[in-house]
Amino acid sequence: MSQEEGLERRGFFRINDEVALTYRLMSDDEVKRSGDALKVNDNAPLSLVNELEKMNDVSRIHLRHVEKESPEVARYFSFIEAKINLLAHHMMMASDALFVKSTQPVNISGSGVSFTTDELLDVGARLEIKFILMPSLATIKTFSEIVSCKPEGEKFRVAVEYSQLTDGDRDLLIRHVVKKQMNEIRESSE
Repeated sequence: MSQEEGLERRGFFRINDEVALTYRLMSDDEVKRSGDALKVNDNAPLSLVNELEKMNDVSRIHLRHVEKESPEVARYFSFIEAKINLLAHHMMMASDALFVKSTQPVNISGSGVSFTTDELLDVGARLEIKFILMPSLATIKTFSEIVSCKPEGEKFRVAVEYSQLTDGDRDLLIRHVVKKQMNEIRESSE
């Protein structure tokens, strides 16, 4: 790998986080046919939660303006937003088997993720990875390539680079990373 490629791979901030994560190895045929496979059914609860998360980011800006003019109305809007999010999260939790999986520590960015696994995986192999960001419950699905797999105790540390990730999911992921960094900075300064 050239120095330029190394810099490009580090073009996104990285954070340590906890996510629910599943992966599966992809065959060469699946990789070739994977063009539109990242698209999620727009009627699916996963898509609903992701869309609500995007809308929440925009509505927070407007809510701050309303809060200045009318704190009572802003509190009411916040309450309605919380109810909508609660319903969406409940729908998603009831529909996705990934929620029965406990979270695991990862190191994550807009360009890749590293996590531990019980099995040795080949560098260059392709994975379909699905993970849920906490606490928003936004779900990200990506096709990735393994860039390293090294022993770590009795497990293996796998690092992947996203080879296919929708722009919307990348935006969600980057916003999540930035929010988490801001919260960590805020907590450390208190």
